[in-house]
Amino acid sequence: MIRIAVVEDNADLLDDIAFNLRDEGFEVAMCDNAVALDERLQDFSPDIVVLDIGLPGENGLSIARRLRRKQPHLGIVMLTARTTMPDRIRGMEEGADVYLGKPVDMRELALVLRALARRIAVAKPPDSGLILLAGEQALLTDQAARIELTQSETLLLARLARASNCQVSRKQLIEALGGQYLSYDERRLEAIVSRLRKKLEAAGLAADTLKGIRGAGYVLTVPMAERQDASGLGAN
Repeated sequence: MIRIAVVEDNADLLDDIAFNLRDEGFEVAMCDNAVALDERLQDFSPDIVVLDIGLPGENGLSIARRLRRKQPHLGIVMLTARTTMPDRIRGMEEGADVYLGKPVDMRELALVLRALARRIAVAKPPDSGLILLAGEQALLTDQAARIELTQSETLLLARLARASNCQVSRKQLIEALGGQYLSYDERRLEAIVSRLRKKLEAAGLAADTLKGIRGAGYVLTVPMAERQDASGLGAN
């Protein structure tokens, strides 16, 4: 699934964009300013960011510039009412891949995002790391080893993969497993992690590939890409 972060300070327009993109099959994170985006990026790794320019606080041009510097292969789409040629040129200079004017037809936006996602997939060099085959409940290593997973292990790894090398709290992992944090026996989570670590080590991965943060949560210390298929997952 293609992941999109939309940064727009008009609440009605933000809701409309998110609703239509989700209806088109995208996974969408909604943010109304730069601070909200930075917080969301702690546990959401988008393929593409859709940016308004006229935002409160840090504007979209500045956001695009620093995102491009940190993540060269990130897709950036400017969606703004500023449509003069100097504005368009400035937007592209600051890092936008595509510059769209408001109002935009939502079908056109969806087509643009899919086309950009395809270009990113072709241009992005392959990572050395892990590939999670969520529908098959399996993990592939860069040594071509295949690790068979349980449903719970798959759900846990999928949540960690979406955090993009950032810490994921115990609460977030429990919720990803379909549990209620206040009533969940955390020993169950620890058992899943312990079992998963043994599988990773047996496949030749370092002991700290799945690293615990004392009293807080866990983090993956190697890159991992997630590949979905038509199969669904539920908690186990």
